[in-house]
Amino acid sequence: MATLTASTPRFPSGFSLPESAPEAWQPDVAQVEAALQALSPRHDDAELAQILLFAAQNYFTTTKRARSGLAGALVRGVAAREQLKEAEGGSVSADEARAYLGGISKQAVLDRFKKHRLLGWRETRQNAVRFPIWQFSTEGTLPGLEAVLGTLRASSALDDWGAILFFLNKRASLGDKRPLDALREGKLEEVQRDAHGFAAN
Repeated sequence: MATLTASTPRFPSGFSLPESAPEAWQPDVAQVEAALQALSPRHDDAELAQILLFAAQNYFTTTKRARSGLAGALVRGVAAREQLKEAEGGSVSADEARAYLGGISKQAVLDRFKKHRLLGWRETRQNAVRFPIWQFSTEGTLPGLEAVLGTLRASSALDDWGAILFFLNKRASLGDKRPLDALREGKLEEVQRDAHGFAAN
């Protein structure tokens, strides 16, 4: 069985995933949902999601059919995002994030996200924002995180997932450490320098 990795695919310029399946796809989507339903007595939701990804990965990369580079990239991209979502303890809702930020209002949490002062991502189906829990400390956000975020998001080409990927991937320029770990060690200057280079690429 193929092994899923957290590599980040490069999609063609201008390509984006649809937020919902086109009407013409609905019968096919229903068939896949029925297959997942049939498997649900033997697997929890997380396992079902992994089974679906493994099946797609195998189909697009290891079968004898003509390979599709874009299709394979899409599968790897979905898998990578799921891994990033679960890293370092997972995520919390905007309401739950309030407890880490001195009890500020839910709207204030969302305002910080919009101003790129907090890391998060939008869950389309839930119409909500989720916040990775590893960015918080006992005193609010991890010291230095807002400054690094400001550097990263100065680049219009870098989205929320790009910023999350920066913090969680090991960097040779940081002695093979993740920027997240370097920040925890108080190495803000080094992480800032690395963030400048990352945002410029």
